[in-house]
Formats: sequence, C-alpha cells, structure tokens
Amino acid sequence: MANLEHVTKLEEGVDAWNSWRLKNPTIVPDLNGVDLTGRFLQEVNFSGVNLSNAFLTVTELEKANLDDADLKGANLTGADLNEISAERTDFTDADLSYASLTFAKLDHAIFVRARLSEAILFNATARHAVFEEAHLRETILTGSDFSGAKFTNAVLQDTITEGAILPIGMPIPTRLKRPE
Repeated sequence: MANLEHVTKLEEGVDAWNSWRLKNPTIVPDLNGVDLTGRFLQEVNFSGVNLSNAFLTVTELEKANLDDADLKGANLTGADLNEISAERTDFTDADLSYASLTFAKLDHAIFVRARLSEAILFNATARHAVFEEAHLRETILTGSDFSGAKFTNAVLQDTITEGAILPIGMPIPTRLKRPE
C-alpha cells in the first residue's frame, strides 16, 4: 500500500517531487500499487522508490531516474521509457510490453519473468542484466549492448538483434510459425 503522503507530494508535480527528493535524501518513497496511468513524469527522480505493482501504463517517463527502484510486478505497458536510467532496477514480473526503451541505461537490472513483447530497446545498454525466464516476442534489440547479460530460460521469438552486442550462450531467437 502506497504512502499517502508520498502520493500527495507526487501530485504536486515533477518539479516539486524532485525538489522534495533532493531535500530528503534519506526517505525511501513508497508508491507501491499506485495508479500513474498516462501521467507525464518526464525527468522524475524515482531512484530507489518502491513502485512495485504500480500502474504506469502509457506513462511518459522519458529521461526519468529509476536507478535502484523496485518495479516488481509493475505494469509499464506502452510506457515511454526513452533515455531512462534504470541501473540495478528490479523489473521482476513486470510487464513492459510495447514499451519504448530507446537509449535506456539498464545495466545490472533484473528482468526475471518480465514481459517485453514488442518492446523497443534500440541502442540501450543492459550490461550484466538478468533476463531469466523473460519473454521477448518481436522485441527490438537493435544496436543494444547486452555484454555479460544472462538470458537463462528466456523465450525469444522473432526478436530483432541486428547490431546488438549479445552475450555468449544467449538463446537463439526463434521464428514464430505463421498459419498457412
């Protein structure tokens, strides 16, 4: 359950939220389960924030700081995550289907059982990230750096990997069979 004081502070806008975060660096905001669907939160400082089970569907988070955030079980379907920094962020069981993560920094992030169907990770960095049992169907990984990433038991179907730096042992993307 989200902390209502933290939700109220976020309702004041991104500038007020970011200023409050700077003045209160020891507070770990709790926005667990909050519904931020369709909000404009570009450049918001969500570093270290508990956003587990949050609804961030089609939310504009371009250039946001999500480093060390908890996004377990969050719904980020169709979210604009372009140029975010989400290093060491936990996306376990999150849904990032149709999300755009162009130029995103995802080093050491955790995507265990995450859904990235039709997501766009164009020129992203996800070095040493964990994609264990993640589902990547028709996901665009073009030009991204996955050095040292782990794709244990990940499902890759019709994934586009042109120009990507892929780890040794990454599963080979399979082609979906189209009905004839």
